[in-house]
Amino acid sequence: MRPFTLVLALACTFVHAQDSEPEPFLPAPALVQPALLSGPDFHVVPEVQVRGYMAHFVIDTKFGPLHADSVEMLAVRESEIPALEALERATRSQAFAHAIAASARKTGAAIVHVAEHPVDTIAGIPEGVVKYLRKQIGTWTGRAQSVSDRASREFENEGDPYHAPNGPLTAARDEPRDPAIIEDKKNRAWYARAGSETGREAKRYLKYSAQRREMAKVLGVDPSSSNPILNDKLDTLAWAAVWGNFSAGKALGEITGTAADVVSWSGKLNTYVLEKTPEELREINRKRLLAFCSDEFSVRQFLRRGGFNDTLRTALADSLEKLRPQSGCDQLIELGATTRGEVEARYLVDALKLIARQPDAVGGKLIVTGAAIAWRTPSDRLLLPLPVDYLTWSHDLDDFFVQPAFAAREKSALIGGEASTLAQRELTERGWSIVLRTPFDGAPAYAREGEFRPTID
Repeated sequence: MRPFTLVLALACTFVHAQDSEPEPFLPAPALVQPALLSGPDFHVVPEVQVRGYMAHFVIDTKFGPLHADSVEMLAVRESEIPALEALERATRSQAFAHAIAASARKTGAAIVHVAEHPVDTIAGIPEGVVKYLRKQIGTWTGRAQSVSDRASREFENEGDPYHAPNGPLTAARDEPRDPAIIEDKKNRAWYARAGSETGREAKRYLKYSAQRREMAKVLGVDPSSSNPILNDKLDTLAWAAVWGNFSAGKALGEITGTAADVVSWSGKLNTYVLEKTPEELREINRKRLLAFCSDEFSVRQFLRRGGFNDTLRTALADSLEKLRPQSGCDQLIELGATTRGEVEARYLVDALKLIARQPDAVGGKLIVTGAAIAWRTPSDRLLLPLPVDYLTWSHDLDDFFVQPAFAAREKSALIGGEASTLAQRELTERGWSIVLRTPFDGAPAYAREGEFRPTID
């Protein structure tokens, strides 16, 4: 190879390598206000790893370490710390202490089989939201489902649109085949379907669930929170109240006061979530989603699968009602059913919130391109919501942004957090206007417009 050719080849290789950058470790004050990184019962580890475009915080509390896999989740976890203190005090109180001891003697390990929690799916270290910003996304959504595959799964459900997940002691139960029984099942929840040998356990589970919701309501926390320490304390006190035959919510209120006295930040909660049972919420959200989605089967799947909890499904429905999309709802719901945890689910919810704050967005078209979503306004402006904490440039992004769906004369990238200098340059060269720290409804104080502006070198 001639010297000039060799130099040119090396130069090209160097330029190509420079078009990708590693995700950084950042000081926590570069992402959130320093005053919010410590409190009476906690402090945030000062070095933060960015992974999958989201910041991974570690919170040291007197109750044990907590992980928050985004700036938004940090706000949620901090808001729950006063509730942890209140529950800790309640555990030591006379009202609960005797009942806790009694419930331990009466139930033993049996409770483990009864209390199944969907939040268990968040175990392990999340990868952030990198899947939404990759071009190789054929496997992420259900749009590739064939008609035969969909028909097969309908058949497997035996005509039951709410084919229940495993409930208490029902995992190995044979499903009835009689059409009359199947028809009756469609209008009954899992706890009403259990046989007589599980009747008592099912009733106890219903009482436990109601007690748990009542305490969450008193504390002003999400009853479907993925906080493992919070869940453990709520579970302990809820079962104690079941066996002690008293109202956990009333007893907790007498010990701790009202939610206003306990919670420092509760902007994420919807009154539906605190007031309704899971079954009622599911039915309400089913009807709300079907106002914009035409595929009822996908809606049913979304209400049962993925990383969404009741709070986030309700928030998604709220945003769809605000935006009133002309199309794209079915694809969004199918994508939502593939989410693998709360961080991914919140990404989709926050993406819609970023769009909803734009003045010309209502009545546009929702576009699911790969595993990401975009929005074409009635005025033909393309909006790409990126509710990430820190966007770095990578070969994945380079491939992602050449998609035909992004061909538009006027297009804006709405970034929820910050972006590296390289990422901003590459987006600008591709014709995107960039909005950093884009505000959205329900954002924590240190992500709202004008509240905080970090300096990241």
